[in-house]
Parts: sequence; structure tokens; C-alpha cells
Amino acid sequence: MFGHVNPMLPLVLAARDAGHDVVVATGADMVAKLGGHGVTTWAVGPTHREAGGGPGTNWLAYFADTARSRAADLVPLAVDWKPDLVISEDTELAGPVAAAVTGARHVVHGIGIMPPIQLWSALGPILDDLFAQFGTSGDHRAATYLELCPPSLQQPAAGTAAGTAAGTAAERIWPDAVPLRPVPGTPGPGERLPAAVDALPFERTVHVTLGTVFHDNRNVLHTAIAALSALPVNVVATVGPGVDPTGFGRQPAHVLLAPYLPHALLLPRCAAVVSQGGAGIMFGTFTNGLPHLVLPQGGDQFMNAEAVELAGAGLALHPAEVTGAAVTDRVTRLLEGDSFATAAATVRAELAAMPDAATVLHTLHRAP
Repeated sequence: MFGHVNPMLPLVLAARDAGHDVVVATGADMVAKLGGHGVTTWAVGPTHREAGGGPGTNWLAYFADTARSRAADLVPLAVDWKPDLVISEDTELAGPVAAAVTGARHVVHGIGIMPPIQLWSALGPILDDLFAQFGTSGDHRAATYLELCPPSLQQPAAGTAAGTAAGTAAERIWPDAVPLRPVPGTPGPGERLPAAVDALPFERTVHVTLGTVFHDNRNVLHTAIAALSALPVNVVATVGPGVDPTGFGRQPAHVLLAPYLPHALLLPRCAAVVSQGGAGIMFGTFTNGLPHLVLPQGGDQFMNAEAVELAGAGLALHPAEVTGAAVTDRVTRLLEGDSFATAAATVRAELAAMPDAATVLHTLHRAP
């Protein structure tokens, strides 16, 4: 999925630019995207569509089933290639198996807020079964974890002063964490915003998106677009891959719909964001110091919505709460309330202070 590939792309490009031999193993539908950045790929396992992912998906079963298929394709390729380092994202279970079989060092790349320890009770036995299937073993929780999440959005860890003070200290799946600054999308060669963005009439712009997995929830997207179109702000909405924007009807001059726009180019022009709260758009929003209205739809988005509200940098509406009036009210509060902008600026400063991909890559290269 885009939300699993995009967060890892800066480290991939940093490794390539540093002269390392780099291969990205991913679904066949992501090969062209990575090829556009000049990255060598292996197509392994099913695509997201082939795996049946989307709204209503049992995500634990999804990650388990696809990992088995990916491991069957990936491990033989890795054995032939003999990697020194295997980096896999935190819901991906074929990577640690490939590392264990080849004797490579394994690093886990975060894609959002570190999953809660409760998830490990479900994923751990699945990984143990995969290890056994390939005649190996490993301690996945001993891997170094590359943490994209800034302090304001993290769950306080057990044993820390913040955790003790908050009374919500949580054990972490990967205790050995190294911060890595997330990047809000990496535009492909030649990517640019359409001229229509420059022609929008109002001073302030609000971006609306439900991402690339839950974008089929047209009612929520339509409700948000219609509600914001009544405000004196430009509305730029991305309706998702393969979706025809004309299906949302004729829009006023200050509303622009498109299937996709690169966030790295769009978000610097915005005053606020309304989204499903995926990790990518959450980090992109705060990289630009913007307040955020989260309309969580599934997966980790409810956890992200809670973190955004606890940080004071945004608001959330759960599915049963999403009405036109509620969206209008929350976005107006975000645009007019100084406290949200101040909190978003704090998160932005935390993100800016995190090391970039090239620095983290150098650290990994030097570590034993």
C-alpha cells in the first residue's frame, strides 16, 4: 500500500545515493512507482487489491496471509542476493524471516505511531510459525526500530517520567528505537501541481482526503467537501486512485477535486487538513505545522486521531459523528483557534529536530 511504501522511500533513496546496492521487495502494483525513482525492485506476494484489502478488512488476517505469500517469494531471492541489512516495516512479517535465513541484520522501519504491545500477542505467534516454516528462529523485538513518530504523538513508554506522570505508561514492542524524520511524500520526477491550484480565489486552502485505502467511503468524503464549500476557503480534495472526480457533481470555483496530488507540493499551500488520519497524511500535516481534523475510518487511524487530540494539534470526528455541520464547526475552530496552531507548530519543531534519512543510514552503517 502507498501508506507502507511512501514512509520508507526516503531511506531507500538515501541508501541508493550513498552507493549501496538496494532492492525493494513489494507488490507488483508498486513496481512502477519505485521504478520512477530509479529503484530496483522485486515483485513479491500479492498486490493490495489481490489480497482483498480495503474497508471492512480483518487487518490481522490480511498481514498474516500476505506475509506467508511474500515470504515464499522473498526468501529464495534473498538467499541468492545475500543482503547485509534487511529493513522491513512494522506490520510486515516476511522481512524478519528473510533476515534470519540469510543471517542479515534486521531493522524495523516504523510507518506511524508504534503499534501497541497488544498487537504483538497476535503477530508474534504468526511470525514464530513463519520462522519454523523456514527452519530458523529470531527475536524480532530485539531489532532496532526506526521511529517516525515525534514525542508529542507517542504513547509514553513504561519506565519514563512522562509515562509515570500520565499514568498511561505502555510497554513498547521495540524498546531499541532510533528517531527518523518522516517526509511528507517524495514527488516523482516531473510531478507538479495543476495550474488550477494557483487560480483558486481565497487566501486560505483546506485539503481534504481519505487516502488511498478508505477513499471508497464516498459519503464521508462528499459530506466533508460539501460542508467546507460553504466556508470562505479554497477546498482541494483528492478523491483517490481510479476515482472520477466528476462523480461528485459540479463544484463551485473555489473547490478543486483530483484523484491524486503530491502532498509535498500541496500541503505547504494549506491552512488546515481534513483526512482519515493515516500516518502519512498525519505526519505531512504536522511537518507543515497545520491543524488537523481527523475522520478515522479504520486500521491505526483511531489511535492516530486520539494522539492528535491529546497533543492539542487537532480534532476528531468518529464515523457516527460526521455531519456537515460538525465538519464545518470543527474546521472553523481549527482555523480560528490559536491553540491548535500553536500545538501544531510544536509538533512541527519536534519533527524538524529528528535526524534525516542520510544521518540515520550512516548510524545504521556504523552500528554493529
